[in-house]
Amino acid sequence: MESKILISKIKWLLSCLLVLFIWQPSAPLSQEIKNISLKTYSQLAIPVPGLIDMSKISPGNSYQVTDPKFILQFYFNGKDIYGVIFNRNKEVSIFMQWCFFKSCEESAYNIKSKIASALIPPYDQLFFSGNLPPKLNYNFKGLRFYTVK
Repeated sequence: MESKILISKIKWLLSCLLVLFIWQPSAPLSQEIKNISLKTYSQLAIPVPGLIDMSKISPGNSYQVTDPKFILQFYFNGKDIYGVIFNRNKEVSIFMQWCFFKSCEESAYNIKSKIASALIPPYDQLFFSGNLPPKLNYNFKGLRFYTVK
């Protein structure tokens, strides 16, 4: 009796597997993902200096910083920065600094982060992000991209 139940379960399982194997969905299960590049849309980037007054840039735009030692583009959404370094001198580190003052003078409230280390690849097409800590009780007035050897 048990063997008949076991055989019927095996037949049912095999028929389900056969149906799944033969059946092919009409729509593909995966979609093609388009690659986007800030470099492709370089004409849309607004040129800015390495020291940026935050009141002069608006959220939702792409900006480009061209320095003798690096070229980078970043997107500012009003809170965070997402960007790519297109070209850089491999012997210098690149830093990003959120500044309490527009002039980026030293302050205990400034936040510095290294976005590229010296002599560590990749040397181009390097993505970075600058996320602000949550629940800050003050706003930043400046932003600076700079190098240190």
